[in-house]
Amino acid sequence: MSAGVALRDTTGRLCFFADSELDETAVKTLSDRLRLALGPYARSDRVAAGADAYGVTPILADPAALTVTAGAYRVRLLDRRLVGADWLRAPFPAAPPPPRFVFASLKGGVGRSTALAVTAADLAARGLRVLTIDLDLEAPGLGPMLLDEGTLPEFGVLDALVENGLAPLDATFLTDLVGPSGLAGGRGRIDVIPVLGRRSLSHPADVLAKIARAYVEDIGPEGQVTTLLDQIRALVDAFADPHRYDAILVDARAGLHETTAAALLGLGAEVFLFGLDEPQTYQGFEVLLSHLARFVDRAQGAPEWLDRLTLVQGKMQKTLDAAAFAERCRTLFTDVGLGPAPLRVDPELPVVGAFSDIPWDDTAPDAAVLPDEDWQPRIPLAVADDPRFRGFDPQARQDLLVERVYRPAFGQLLDQIHDTLPITIPVDSDSVLAGAPSIGVGSLRRSDAEPPENEDVG
Repeated sequence: MSAGVALRDTTGRLCFFADSELDETAVKTLSDRLRLALGPYARSDRVAAGADAYGVTPILADPAALTVTAGAYRVRLLDRRLVGADWLRAPFPAAPPPPRFVFASLKGGVGRSTALAVTAADLAARGLRVLTIDLDLEAPGLGPMLLDEGTLPEFGVLDALVENGLAPLDATFLTDLVGPSGLAGGRGRIDVIPVLGRRSLSHPADVLAKIARAYVEDIGPEGQVTTLLDQIRALVDAFADPHRYDAILVDARAGLHETTAAALLGLGAEVFLFGLDEPQTYQGFEVLLSHLARFVDRAQGAPEWLDRLTLVQGKMQKTLDAAAFAERCRTLFTDVGLGPAPLRVDPELPVVGAFSDIPWDDTAPDAAVLPDEDWQPRIPLAVADDPRFRGFDPQARQDLLVERVYRPAFGQLLDQIHDTLPITIPVDSDSVLAGAPSIGVGSLRRSDAEPPENEDVG
């Protein structure tokens, strides 16, 4: 059964294709049992077929099939979807420089865009060249946060996703997607690709129609399909030149939308997934992590992309809350199969008394007694709740974009980003202003699980 494929069509009905030839009697017997077991979820036309049946061979060989657990069985499942197909693609490998950082969340109001704006200002203050891209098509925020009327570019991401279905985007159009932010302070650079450019804001009544067209898959002249993930990846790739930028920051749409799949899976980025210490966050994390676990074969070891996924507690109130958040996240990783496997305990081992020798079994394999070091998810980070950054408007409150002000709240996040950058940066932004020499990245240490202590945090 594990070698066959269960296919779920766009209506949610199922059928099964065996990887071996089946005679007529076997097909009828299997079909009758499946219809009885599946009820209305069974396909009405062909619910079972053998490998020798017409059209079965390409289904058995389809690389999009995921291995899922159904009771005591492991089954290969092929999902056919009208929408959401990008979520069926495994995470892409790490992209080449410049590094990409995706700021994502499963709901709004968790401090995701504020953290991105602070990060952009921090990197620019150290002399780095930063590109920020807003992918939240239905609730754009980066443009108004980082640009003013004088620097808003002619077009935005929305125009790019509409126009690329009609003709390739040329160099002039790509140039007109980018606006410079004044928040760089004359040291580094912050370029911004907003969702809405000047052209869309001049014709606001057309924006909803553009959004509807932006989500459409592009069909090439020979019938090849370019999904939204492919389109967004191509757009980011067009600007990913290490001679032009040191880092690319992407603001993903909140929730489990198709554009979120593009940002989380398709960019080969470091992903920071923000959430609050509340049931809605843990429920969303469990849904997303459980889905990602379907791309993992534990026999092959921990996947590379797992080391690029960091959960972040936004608006952390107290240090003890951060510890509880981190522990809850670690448990989630383990429960869905993305964390270390639980140690096996031999029930026949005697109980160790206060003055007893610890029983030792030289024949026990290391995997039975040692933690699984290959499966250690990133330690969750915390961004402290600082009232000064609630409803943050960096254009109006540039006084907050000073390291001694923002570091107590955002220090853990910034340290991890600094560690990821493959270049030498100053250890603090003030040293740039003072003309101090640069200090190697190795001098910047990743913070541990302890959140920053901040007397200013309410």
